[in-house]
Amino acid sequence: MKLTWLGNSCVVIDGDLRVIIDPNYLAEPEGQFDYVLITHEHDDHIDVEKLKKIEYRKLLAPKHTLELYKLDGIAVKPGMTFDDIEVLESWCWKAIESVSYLYQGVLHAGDSAKFPDCNPRIVLTACFPDYYNDYLMEMKRLKPELVIPIHYKSEKRANAEGLKDILEKEGIKCKILEIKESIEF
Repeated sequence: MKLTWLGNSCVVIDGDLRVIIDPNYLAEPEGQFDYVLITHEHDDHIDVEKLKKIEYRKLLAPKHTLELYKLDGIAVKPGMTFDDIEVLESWCWKAIESVSYLYQGVLHAGDSAKFPDCNPRIVLTACFPDYYNDYLMEMKRLKPELVIPIHYKSEKRANAEGLKDILEKEGIKCKILEIKESIEF
C-alpha cells in the first residue's frame, strides 16, 4: 500500500482501492479513483472546482456537505462500510456534521483532536498547537505504528514539527511528509 500527501488534509491511498480524502489539495492528483471521501464541510477540506478535476467512481460525504456543495454522492454516517472503507465518528471543530474514515489501517479524522475507537496502523492528524496534549493522549490510547501530521500550510510547518517532537518524546513514531511525498507500508 502507498499513501501520498497532497497538501492540506488531502491524501491519496493506493491499496486494494484507490482513494482520495478531503480533495482540497495543493498538488494535483493523478489518475482515477474508486472513492473520494470528504470528512466535513469546511472549505479547507473540500474545493468543488478541484473536485471537478478528479475522475472517480463514488463520492462519500456527510449529508450536510453534499447538500451545501450540491454534490452527487452517498451520504454517510458513522457505522457504515463501503468495500473496505469504514465510516467512523469524528469531532471536527465547528463542523455541522463530520466523519472519520478508516481504510486498510489508515485513519483520517479530518481536523478532529479526538479520534474514534479503532485499531489504526497509521493515523493522519491535524497539528494545531492548542491541541498537542489531546493528540498525545489519543495516540497513547490508539497506539498506531505511525502518526503523520497533516492539515497545515508550509508557513506553519512548525506546528507539525512541534507535534512530532511531543509524540516522539513519548515513544510514538511520527513522520512529516513533504507535499507529494509518499510512504509505502
